[in-house]
Amino acid sequence: MLDWFRRLRKVSQKLSLPSRDSAAGRSQVQLNPSKLTPRPQIYLSTLACLFDLVAETLEDQGKLAPSSTLEKAQLLVADEYRSRHKELSTMIAKLGDDLIDLEQSSEDRLNLLFERTAGANWFENLMQLYLVVGMLEDSARRVSKGLSPARRLRVEEMLSDSSLEKFAKKTLEAHIAEAESNGAVLAMFGRAIIADALLEVRDSVNLSNLVTFEPGTDKTHRSREEFKALEPFTSELIANHAIRMDYLGLTA
Repeated sequence: MLDWFRRLRKVSQKLSLPSRDSAAGRSQVQLNPSKLTPRPQIYLSTLACLFDLVAETLEDQGKLAPSSTLEKAQLLVADEYRSRHKELSTMIAKLGDDLIDLEQSSEDRLNLLFERTAGANWFENLMQLYLVVGMLEDSARRVSKGLSPARRLRVEEMLSDSSLEKFAKKTLEAHIAEAESNGAVLAMFGRAIIADALLEVRDSVNLSNLVTFEPGTDKTHRSREEFKALEPFTSELIANHAIRMDYLGLTA
């Protein structure tokens, strides 16, 4: 896993962010994302939980925004995520499942992730959303390939919306331009939180098609083998993470 983080520093500072529909990977070994797709109920509930948590975080943090203009813009993004959560809830209900029961495991994991990656101020919390949510949505978009065509199309439409990314990028760029020290702090923060995002990526996908273990397998060995099997997939996510950092003029 440490090798992946070392490779972050080798990504060119001149890379441009690929389209959100691009599946072009940077690893020579390809991994079909559809092999990682959980059951539709699990996939949709995890994504619904993420959208709900993003909306809640944006609403809570909006109260601490440096200006009323930023607060209003942030709440508009929160409304978009609320709308997506509501639509996914309807999709899950049509499958005959209770969203509350399905979301519990995902909610516990994501709440812990957001707690671990929380920043010390409003700008760091916006950086958290920009990077962590950016990676999780990138992963979800790729893994959606294993859904039925109709569900995949709608989910991809939801994930193609870049309102949070645009808001965060514009706001963080302005903050970084105010003082060189602002960029240094955010760069360090961004490097510190990405490992936790990768753990959630691992826990949100279906690994049963890639690796199996005997009962009682050592937890450390299990984790190492899971990440090894996922490396072609996570390498693409890490490369896009580095590009998000580059967007802000920061080194991953």
